[in-house]
Amino acid sequence: MRITLNLSPAASIHDRYAMAWAVPATLVGLVALVLLGRASLHEYRDYRGFQGQLTEVQTRVEDLRNQEAAIRRKLDYPANRKLLAESQFVNQLIDQREVSLAELSARLAGLLPDDARLTGLALVSPKKPGDDYSVRMGITARDEEALETFINDLEDAPDFKDVAIINQGFQEDISQGQQVNLVGTARYLPGTDLATEKTSAEESPSNRKSGH
Repeated sequence: MRITLNLSPAASIHDRYAMAWAVPATLVGLVALVLLGRASLHEYRDYRGFQGQLTEVQTRVEDLRNQEAAIRRKLDYPANRKLLAESQFVNQLIDQREVSLAELSARLAGLLPDDARLTGLALVSPKKPGDDYSVRMGITARDEEALETFINDLEDAPDFKDVAIINQGFQEDISQGQQVNLVGTARYLPGTDLATEKTSAEESPSNRKSGH
């Protein structure tokens, strides 16, 4: 007869529950560990990408700083300093004496007699420091006297210099009869004080409007 002795204690109800949940808990832990590993790997790849972009930006910034330093060194050359000073001077002149064709045409219209009208206008800006605006204008009048009055007033105006007539002729107009045409040029100095012209106009008002 064989007698078998089982000396191990009988498993309690708690031990049986622990054994029953051990396998699922292990599987859940493994799944969580895999997901955590994948998330960590994704974040590490993002970090490496951001780090590479940051390195590129820092390299670009350093290149721009080097270019700026090189440009500043070039600007320190005497020739470049002179060119920069002249450019700044021209820009200052343009800012201080900026003028439009509308302003100029209104100015010329104020000098025209009743029997004359402006038919063409061109304005050329200064090309170098110290130069003035150049004006080319076309005038049509009923007679030569009106043109002469306009030219005299233009020469007396403080903001126009070196008035010159480059062409003058006659044409026949169906509605108004014979007309006198004139093309002239002058230097224009915008912003000039016009007090002198106003004083002259008050002293001899008959010269401004010959038709009355």
